[in-house]
Amino acid sequence: MNWKKAMTATVAISTCALLMSSTIWAHGYIEQPASRAYKGSNALGLNTNVGSAQYEPQSIEALKGYPSAGPTDGHIASGGVAGFGPLDDQTSTRWHKTDIKTGALKVQWKLTAQHATASWKYYITKQGWNPNEPLKRSTLQEIAVINDKGAKPAANVSHTINIPSDRSGYHVILGVWDISDTANAFYQVIDVNITGQGTGGTTPTTPTDPGQPSANAWSPSMIYVGGDTVSYDGKTYRAKWWTSGEMPGHSDVWELLAGLQ
Repeated sequence: MNWKKAMTATVAISTCALLMSSTIWAHGYIEQPASRAYKGSNALGLNTNVGSAQYEPQSIEALKGYPSAGPTDGHIASGGVAGFGPLDDQTSTRWHKTDIKTGALKVQWKLTAQHATASWKYYITKQGWNPNEPLKRSTLQEIAVINDKGAKPAANVSHTINIPSDRSGYHVILGVWDISDTANAFYQVIDVNITGQGTGGTTPTTPTDPGQPSANAWSPSMIYVGGDTVSYDGKTYRAKWWTSGEMPGHSDVWELLAGLQ
């Protein structure tokens, strides 16, 4: 009967719309150093048996509010999201690791759908952690918070975080992208092998004091985050959020610091 055909068509259209919505709202992963999920994707294939991460490393979306809320202990790597459970497997040999050093580490996100952002938060496993136990809150130490205050980021977002000097060997870094206008966040873990001492450096968690600016000349090729200051055309500016290539004095991302002309 025609009504049966119409109902079948309606169900099919609804299913397609749901699948399309899931794809469209699949949002971001850490590509440098490559996250556990991204290393398991078809693009890299360095990790195996990763569930849905093989096709969607960007889709680990769960409630925000970590560490007081969000995914539970033992399910942090997967966000507790159905299909991503294999990412929670935790042994000293299970995952491919990226060699890094202590000190300054560049972390770069690839955003497949950009959202107004509340903050970016980073954690690392504590000295003496057990890599053969499930990942849990008590295992992780906060090392950086970058507040974006609702700004919409670019497709590629970079931060420089600081790896504590007392870490060595295998560790896990957790990156959390808190969305401003939804109840959710995106979770990514990175497996690293810390091989020695680096150059140091930290990511500022509060804006630079406008009364005592320290600014290098603006460069169109540099990446800046909220709180960074630059000099341009005889004036000093401070970045309100992540930016690259946007000229001071010609973009809302740059704030002219008071009293500097």
